[in-house]
Amino acid sequence: MNLQNLRVFLKVAELEHITRASEELHLTQPAVTKIMQSLEQEVQLDLVERQGRRIVLTHAGRVLQTYARQMFSLEREMDDALAALRDVHRGEVKLAANTTAGVYLLPSIVARFRGLYPQVGLNISIWNSQDIIEHILDWSLDFGIVEGEASQLPAGLDVRFFTRDALILIASPTHAWCGAEAIHPEQLGEETLIVRETGSGVRDVLERDLACRGVVLKPLLTLTDNEAIKQMVISGVGAAVVSFLTVQRELASGDLVQIPLADMSLRPQLSFIQRSDKQLSRAAQAFFSFLFPLAENPV
Repeated sequence: MNLQNLRVFLKVAELEHITRASEELHLTQPAVTKIMQSLEQEVQLDLVERQGRRIVLTHAGRVLQTYARQMFSLEREMDDALAALRDVHRGEVKLAANTTAGVYLLPSIVARFRGLYPQVGLNISIWNSQDIIEHILDWSLDFGIVEGEASQLPAGLDVRFFTRDALILIASPTHAWCGAEAIHPEQLGEETLIVRETGSGVRDVLERDLACRGVVLKPLLTLTDNEAIKQMVISGVGAAVVSFLTVQRELASGDLVQIPLADMSLRPQLSFIQRSDKQLSRAAQAFFSFLFPLAENPV
């Protein structure tokens, strides 16, 4: 199979659009279409189907995408290994972190790493924990930082403890809970909380803890962004359980207040994960070695 054609297929699969893929690849649209048709003839399977203007992968297309990602990941490892023989300070690192780690822990670590390895390319994404796990398993990333219990992570991953988070209940100073001695777990399931989307490590930890107490979480509102949650809480829409790291400034200013939780201590683990069968490049190994001595102390 022609590897250049496979690269074209991956770009089409990533963008779900022939025209945009042709623009990024600096090819004509007919050329990209011809390559896709040639691949389908070669494998004797339909790889894509059209849904309006979008291109959607068939099951066969998703299978090919997984193997193609693995092939090009190995190709990148090969290039990095050869580059390392010339200069150990070159290469690229592809990682992702959940919002807490990516926004509040990684910046200072990345700044110090860049000071030592300025020519290493860092490609960092901020996703929820479930998305990170999926991209680790399909070879799209070198490693990631996720939140949640290590025992709940899927097989095929190497997991290393990074630090612990602290989840707290927050509300606006005008919220009905403000001034309460403590809020009990069953009160959190009564359509009072603004929560992150399914797949978020914070939500998963909260739901698991409540489920152990026989409480089903019924969100008042679901959002995919911590900043949006904070603004909703500040505006008095509802309360939320969030990482302490994300609201230190607002607690200090008085825009938000912490409400005590009765008989609940939410201390989820932040873990460093990678595929157990993936060989890290020299650049990724350098970042790995640099990361743990500089990991923040548990909050």
